[in-house]
Amino acid sequence: MVNITHVDWLRLASSFNYASQLETIANSSVNEINFLAYDDSFANDVLGPDFSQEFITQTSWTAFHEAGVYNIDTGKLYATSNWAGSADNPINVTAIDISNNNSVESIRYDHLAEANGACAYYPPGTPVNGSEGQAIVFCDEGDFDHPSRLTLVEPATNTSRVLLNNFLGRNFSSLNDVTQHPVTGDLWFTDTEYGYWQYFRPEPTIRQQVYRFEPLTGVVQAVADYFYA
Repeated sequence: MVNITHVDWLRLASSFNYASQLETIANSSVNEINFLAYDDSFANDVLGPDFSQEFITQTSWTAFHEAGVYNIDTGKLYATSNWAGSADNPINVTAIDISNNNSVESIRYDHLAEANGACAYYPPGTPVNGSEGQAIVFCDEGDFDHPSRLTLVEPATNTSRVLLNNFLGRNFSSLNDVTQHPVTGDLWFTDTEYGYWQYFRPEPTIRQQVYRFEPLTGVVQAVADYFYA
């Protein structure tokens, strides 16, 4: 069963109780799906009138932790697992083959040590609703041997390359989430200290900030700071 609760923004603006109610709704059951719709377009345009749910699989480890990007060419949904507490068991990319009975596999890519958030990537100027040029950008948290970076993965060819691994010569801490602007093609991403807190990254030397990166020019700018994750 799938339930949609439409959020009352005006009520939420001044009510902690209402915020708690929404949290309870979102986490009320593992046997049904509960969506919080902050905009009617989510229900009307994203889900549509005939949406349904299907249980795919469960694993003994946290295989589906971050990301969640569908690639048209491969017909697979790509997620990232959670940190398991050991460098001998790094974070993997989990791929669900939707066109092949929802089979699940764990994948390792070059230039991707500890994958985290991700988004579909299109070369700037390319339509963002098709397969032309579609790839995936992953936030790589890095480890003690690899810097934190943005890594571009081409799932159809199983290739990868680094897009960005520093801010004006300074190491990132643990890149966490990324999205691409649909018009400009710029990548907006966040940098946190999670890798340090989980003992697989060195002590941060840079603030927790939000950045904007231009893939065609290499220009990267900090656009917001003073965050405490």
